[in-house]
Amino acid sequence: MLFLFARSMKNRIKPFIGLLLITMGILLVGLSPYIRLRFDLSEEKKFTLSASSIDLIRQQDGPIRIKVFLGGDKLPAGFKRMEKALDELLLDLKSNSSQGIEIEKIDVYEEYPDESARQKIIFQLDSLGIPPTNVVNNEDGKQVQQLVFPGVLIEKGDAQIGVLLLKGNKLSSPQEMLNQSVEGMEYEIMQGIASIGQQQRKKIGFFLDYSHVPAIKQIDLISSLKKRYDLYPVDLSASPTLDGLDAICVIQPDRKFSEADQYKIDQFLVKGGKAVFLLDGIRVDTVANQGLVATPIDLGLQNILFRYGIRVNSDLVKDAQLSGTIPLAVGNFGNKPSIELMPWPAFPLLQGNPSSVITRNLDAVYGHFVSSLDTVKGASYLQKTALLKTSPYTQVQQAPATLPFSASGKEFDPKNYVAGSRVIAYLVEGKFVSAFRNRILPFDSLSKSFVAASGIAGGIVVVGDGDVALNGVDLETKSPWGLGFDPFSKHTYANKDFLLNSFHYLLDDGQAMMSRNKTVNLRPLDKGKVKSERAYWQWLNLLIPLGFGILVSAVVIWYRKRKYNH
Repeated sequence: MLFLFARSMKNRIKPFIGLLLITMGILLVGLSPYIRLRFDLSEEKKFTLSASSIDLIRQQDGPIRIKVFLGGDKLPAGFKRMEKALDELLLDLKSNSSQGIEIEKIDVYEEYPDESARQKIIFQLDSLGIPPTNVVNNEDGKQVQQLVFPGVLIEKGDAQIGVLLLKGNKLSSPQEMLNQSVEGMEYEIMQGIASIGQQQRKKIGFFLDYSHVPAIKQIDLISSLKKRYDLYPVDLSASPTLDGLDAICVIQPDRKFSEADQYKIDQFLVKGGKAVFLLDGIRVDTVANQGLVATPIDLGLQNILFRYGIRVNSDLVKDAQLSGTIPLAVGNFGNKPSIELMPWPAFPLLQGNPSSVITRNLDAVYGHFVSSLDTVKGASYLQKTALLKTSPYTQVQQAPATLPFSASGKEFDPKNYVAGSRVIAYLVEGKFVSAFRNRILPFDSLSKSFVAASGIAGGIVVVGDGDVALNGVDLETKSPWGLGFDPFSKHTYANKDFLLNSFHYLLDDGQAMMSRNKTVNLRPLDKGKVKSERAYWQWLNLLIPLGFGILVSAVVIWYRKRKYNH
C-alpha cells in the first residue's frame, strides 16, 4: 500500500515539477538583463575593473550620462571587438556606480542621415577631442570608405568632456594599435569621469620670470591641464616659498636660476612636492641661414638635479632611424628651387618605456634638439625610471656643436650612428633629501625654516627637451596647432598624452594610473597552419558535433528501450 501511495504521489507531482521548471526558466530569461553575474577566468583579468576605478565611480556625487559614438552595423572586425569591450566596461561601471550611469549608444549615420546635420555633429565631436577615423570596408567587391567615431561623450550636469579611445603607438600594426586602445580604455574613461566630477582640484604653479616662451605656444598644454587642475602663475623671485602648490611646471627656462630660487624649489620637493622639468641642455641658434650651432646652457637647476641622481648633459642627440622631417631645397626644377621633405635627425621621435604606466602603449613623442639624461651614483634612496628613449641608431654631439642644413638626409651612414639608445626623460620618486644639506644656505635667515628631509614622498619628471611641451603656431592664421602636431607630416604625436600622464601620475599618487597596467594579449591564428590544415579543421568541426549528437541519440534510444521493454 505504501509503495502504491508513493507512486501515486509521484505521478501527481510530475506535472507541477515541469510547470515549476518552465516558470523558473521564463523568470531567468526575463530577469537576465537586470542580473549581471560574471566570472573572469581570463589570464589577464581583462574583464575586472581595477580597485581605483571602483573607488572613483562609487565616490561620484551625481548621475553620469555617457554617449557612445562607436557603433554601427558595418564596423570592421577590429572595431567590433573594441565596441564589445567598451560595452562590457560601461556595464561594469554602471553596476558599481552609487549614483547611476545612463548609457546611450548613437550611430551617427543612422541618427544623422542628412549630410549637413552629420557634418555639424562631426565638427562638434572633433572640437571635443573625438576626431573621426576613416576606414575602408569591402562591400560587394567594392571598397567603401566610412567614418568611425572611437570615443564617448561624458556628461554630468551642464559639464561635458569628450574621450578619445583610439590611442596607441602609430608604429604598431592596426591590430596591435586597436589592442593597445582596448588595454587603455578603462584608464581613458576613468580620467574623463575624474575630470568632470572632481571636487578638490590640485594646484600647479608655472614660473613666469625664467622663460620667455610666448603664451600662445603653451596654450594647448595649459588648456588641457585646466580641465583637471587649477593653474597659477608664479613669480619665483618674489615668492618666499612655494607652499600651497601641489606641483610646479618648469618649461624651457632660458636663464640661470638664482641660488635662492633653487633653494625654494629644493625645499618644495623635500616637503613632498611634485615637479615636471622640461629643460634644454643646449641653446640652439641659426647661423646665417646655413645651419645651426648648439652651445651649452647653464640653468642652475642642473646642480640640484645632480644631487637627486639625474645629470642633464650638454649634448645634441640625433636619431637616424626615427626622426621627423623638414622641407629643404634639394635642387632646382626649372628656375624654381625644388623643395622636398627630408629626414632631420635632430628632431627624434622618442619611444616610451612599455614598463611604465606613464608611457605604456604611448605613441612616439616628437622632440626638437634633445639632450640626453644620465643617472649618477648617489641618491640611491630614490627610484629612477626611464620614460623616453631614442632608437639605438643615434649620434651624440657634445656642445658646442654645429648642424648644417645640408646634412639632412645625407649622412645616414650606420657607421656614424653607433652611440646606442639614449634616455631623454626620467621619473624620479621617493623621499627627497635636500641638495642644500651640509651646504651654506643662500641667506642666513633661511636656516630656521630649513628642512633637510621631511620623510614625505615626492616625485619629479625630468625631460631633456623643452620643446616637448610647446605647440606650434600657424604663421598665416596666427592660430595655435595642437601639442605634438607636425605640420609637415600632418601627424599629431603623443606629447600631450605624455605630459598629462606625467601630471596624473605625480598628483594622483599613481593610483588612478594602475588601470593602464591592464594587458590584453593578442592570440592570432597561425596563418600558415590555417592555410595548410584548413580542410582538416573544417571536417573536424563538422564531424565532432554530428558524432556527439548521434552518440547522445543512441544513448537515449538504448535507455528508453531498456526501461519500457521490461
